Amino acid sequence: MNDKTIKKNITRLWNQAYINYDDCYAHGLKSEGEKKEWLRFLRKVIGKQPCSILDVGAGTGFVSLLLAELGHTCKGIDLSENMLSKAKEKAEKAGFHNVTFAIGDAEDTKEPAKQYDVVINRHLVWTLPHPEKAIKEWKRVLKPGGRLVIMEGNWHYNRLSDRIQVFLGKCLITLVEHRNAFSNDGDYDKDTKEELPMMKSRNARRLGQMVQNAGLKVTVIPMTEVDRAEKQAMPLRYRLLNPHKRITVIGVKE
Repeated sequence: MNDKTIKKNITRLWNQAYINYDDCYAHGLKSEGEKKEWLRFLRKVIGKQPCSILDVGAGTGFVSLLLAELGHTCKGIDLSENMLSKAKEKAEKAGFHNVTFAIGDAEDTKEPAKQYDVVINRHLVWTLPHPEKAIKEWKRVLKPGGRLVIMEGNWHYNRLSDRIQVFLGKCLITLVEHRNAFSNDGDYDKDTKEELPMMKSRNARRLGQMVQNAGLKVTVIPMTEVDRAEKQAMPLRYRLLNPHKRITVIGVKE
């Protein structure tokens, strides 16, 4: 499958998913406790000094809008026009003038070199056909001393305990909500999945090494409090469906 077809398939999925994306657990904010922990975590990894930030794979603006609330200047890019339409609506409703959104490819941002203090993304790397190329691109647009912040999870580590827990969660959802939680609706087709290397356990576990190989100084930190706050807002069936833990890989450009 060529790159154009892969990107087209990716864009099609997210252009369909935008309608209820923010309503899903682990996607949108479900409690004040979650928001508090996300803001606290972003203050920790970004700092209090106002920064120029590029949010790649911004989606409906989850990270961009939190950063704007913290006083940073943020530009969010994404392949999905529909997802960005939600982000723009939320920014306008909140009255933020320090955040903008535009169509853009995470693997080829078209941004000037050495432009940003921070490049950030959440839940993006697993959906990239060329993650190592993307990391090099993010490094390119960082200023010297700038930071790459990648917030991901261990959802593709292929652990037996996780698979069992997710199975039980889907069973409960099917029983309680009277819908087939085992359906593949809203997921990539099999051929597209084969083109996404970070969906394979052996690659997903190498994220920190990939950032280091790009020439960045790497630190990996857990997102324990964010995970805890998020799961507290979930009913049992969704806690079972989401056994995963998040990590943040931080790479500093020297």
